[in-house]
Amino acid sequence: MTDPKIAEELAAYSDRLLGLLDPAIVRRVAIDRPDAAVIERYLALPDLTSQVADILDGLGYDSAVPRRRLPPLEGGRRVAGPAVTARQIPAARAPGFSIASGHRPKGGGIDQITLTRRGDVFVIDAGGVAEASSFGGILATASIAAGLAGIVVDGAVRDSASIKAGGLAVWSAGVTPRTGKHRLELAEFNGPVTIAGVQVHPGDLVLGDDDGLLFVPAALILEVIERAEAAASQESALLGALSSGGSAREAAAILHPSKW
Repeated sequence: MTDPKIAEELAAYSDRLLGLLDPAIVRRVAIDRPDAAVIERYLALPDLTSQVADILDGLGYDSAVPRRRLPPLEGGRRVAGPAVTARQIPAARAPGFSIASGHRPKGGGIDQITLTRRGDVFVIDAGGVAEASSFGGILATASIAAGLAGIVVDGAVRDSASIKAGGLAVWSAGVTPRTGKHRLELAEFNGPVTIAGVQVHPGDLVLGDDDGLLFVPAALILEVIERAEAAASQESALLGALSSGGSAREAAAILHPSKW
């Protein structure tokens, strides 16, 4: 049964939705998003994920995902944007049966991208399944057209060459040619998901670079960037002193060695 509030929010998109997304599994449509100026402040940090990871450690949050677990599809990408989430599970019926009978497990297709906004990061929890793709070239093209900042898949992607050619920033657990159309189904859209052991909610800030990924709880986005900017300023002064031949004592006076 569809929540009446969800049904009302989906009605605003009725002229653009194709009916691929079951309203009963939609948990949220409207989410709070940080101002674009806040996003730019994060992207201006010299070492995006590592500097913010230190701040979150100090606040009691360990939400870092190392590159080894979810590497970028292509190096040199940086992303910061609010999460729009999807949770996929293995299909109940065997792929052979679905293909032979014409049965199609429940999915969301391009309707999921329709419900995003420019600058969002689409985050897919596929339980780390690497045998079938959760995201491919068609959704990548739609994501680029929608202006998404990036894609995170705790699972596999395919059509990697065309995704890279299109310039979309993607982090995933693996790459495979095998489709997920008959092997995975959408269980929930815009609900809480688990990415490499980290809980992520719609509207949480997703940060990604060559080191890996980081998730900032929505309620802490402003506090974290203020702390991170202050830390980055101190670190810049420290690096300046060290690179100019300053003594260890001079460096320690700028930033205590316990913070190095």
